[in-house]
Amino acid sequence: MKSILETINSPADLKQHPLSDLPPLAEEIRTFIIHNLAKTGGHLASNLGVVELTLMLHYVFDSPKDRIIFDVGHQTYTHKIITGRRGRFHTMRTTKGLSGFPRRSESEHDIADTGHASTSISIGLGIDIARRIQHQDGRVIAVIGDGSITGGLALEAINNAGHMPNNLIIVVNNNEMSIGGNIGAFSKYLNKKINAPGMQALAGSVESALLKLPFGEKAKDFVKRFESSVKAFIAPGIVFRELGFKYLGPVDGHNIEDLNATFTLAKTINEPLLIQVNTKKGKGYAHSENDPSSYHGIGEFDVTTGKAMKKKGRTFSALFGDTISEHARKDEAIVAVTAAMCEGTGLGPFAKEFPARCFDVGIAEGHALTFAAGLALGGLKPVVAVYSTFLQRAYDSVIHDIAIMKLPVIIAIDRAGIVPEDGETHQGIFDLAFLRIVPNIEIYAPSGEADFKKIFALALSRTCPVAIRYPKDAVPALPDTFFPETIAPGKAHTVMTGKQGVVFTFGSTLAACYTAMQDVHKDIPLTLVNLISLKPLDEEAVVAAAKKYKRVMIVEEGVTAGGIGSAVLEILAKHGVQVPARILGVPNMFVETGSREALIKRFSLDRDGIKKELRSFFTRRMRFTPWR
Repeated sequence: MKSILETINSPADLKQHPLSDLPPLAEEIRTFIIHNLAKTGGHLASNLGVVELTLMLHYVFDSPKDRIIFDVGHQTYTHKIITGRRGRFHTMRTTKGLSGFPRRSESEHDIADTGHASTSISIGLGIDIARRIQHQDGRVIAVIGDGSITGGLALEAINNAGHMPNNLIIVVNNNEMSIGGNIGAFSKYLNKKINAPGMQALAGSVESALLKLPFGEKAKDFVKRFESSVKAFIAPGIVFRELGFKYLGPVDGHNIEDLNATFTLAKTINEPLLIQVNTKKGKGYAHSENDPSSYHGIGEFDVTTGKAMKKKGRTFSALFGDTISEHARKDEAIVAVTAAMCEGTGLGPFAKEFPARCFDVGIAEGHALTFAAGLALGGLKPVVAVYSTFLQRAYDSVIHDIAIMKLPVIIAIDRAGIVPEDGETHQGIFDLAFLRIVPNIEIYAPSGEADFKKIFALALSRTCPVAIRYPKDAVPALPDTFFPETIAPGKAHTVMTGKQGVVFTFGSTLAACYTAMQDVHKDIPLTLVNLISLKPLDEEAVVAAAKKYKRVMIVEEGVTAGGIGSAVLEILAKHGVQVPARILGVPNMFVETGSREALIKRFSLDRDGIKKELRSFFTRRMRFTPWR
């Protein structure tokens, strides 16, 4: 006999079932997700928390005529399962497999490609306005988490949506995992409303009346509970009503009947509407319920124990966390800033040891960088830990608020280069290209532990902005000969020598370049230069090597358009040095989902790929006409 889940390949199939089938269906989906992610890894806790919510959105509304947009999109596994992708679910986050995020190329039910936070309301509002102008039917629903809704982009969209004709529905998934410190200002606002004279007069009257009754002191406890209830059920709606929204909730996000009634009512409201749905992150799996943060994004794991199946060595993120803590013990001016990525960036131990000097500003990358500018102006030494993909959102802050004033802010760029599993929206391949054109900033790329520590110490001594980029990977064990004793701005280091050409590399590509060049060294003796300092580049070393060895290859883990290869060629052009050159890196494209190993191999940045490129480029006969 088929399970309920096996009968569902579309939202239309789901609607054929009575409401009574949906609670057991939710449990089947949770089991399905848990056992599949145990093999592939993925975003576990967030998806377990929204099963009933997603089911009821598809049960009540009519996708794709009604357009459901998931903010960030990492919580769309149930959505994918019931929109015809259950059979491919085992390919999640693999090469040529399903994306872990919504992708329009996968399904007509995926309305927008998402991956970054706080975008759903803006997109949803735009779609709703377009629908109205074109006299189209259907509703637009933006599903956004309690962390994402505190992002500036989301608040801008709410402010706009509440005061223009539309009937956008915003569903706020409150799992209480992101709201904490981010909601502080909102809490103060709500308390201000609750503590207003009218509300206080009401509370005072009720308290006086209750205390006259023969309940004694027990009445005081009741009064406190009454006040808490008022805040819980009245206060959340106050903010959004004043912003122009109707408000429904809070609704139990795991109660099928309550969700059905609420969404059915929502369909009848032709005004901007916000629905608060309370869910439990990690629901249905004890390990993730007890520690949802650790099970937010995970690799392969044992279902019974919840433990990871395999662990990489010490990561660059962990090395960063240890290094900043080591310096912070000696220098009280060092502070850390992150945008809702404290654990992911390796700042967890720092936050525990120095809670007053670690600032998690929430999903607000622009604010994080500008806040760091203020810290620097105030005499501190701020270090901003941010993923490369999210640094894109703070580009203006880097230029306008830090670089123009030449402020000593360290930007620790995690997940730089190829990022596994999360696809186009999370790749870190653009940071070199967009940062190297900014005046006043220095850029470094460590390859191992020794140079990471030297670079970080150097960055703390600089009087200008410094960016340090490193990959989502384990720190390789590299010999000391790969690095100079002292690292200085604009100084490269020769790792090995050969007479047939020169290879410039840095950071994460150094180890693969070295092993590949060792493999071919007998037939093709080449010189390997570790650039280390990417801005400023070692102009003297680049020009001298190009003149001496006549052929140049640059290997970089980033987009080649405007990257370090471009910088090297600009220097050679400036000095009138014309030699055959080859840039090996990521083409000007968006990189899809896949493992780090598979993607590195795809772009010939692994040992075998580099070796093949070396043989092809340095043994090829070239017709070359010098400049006249």
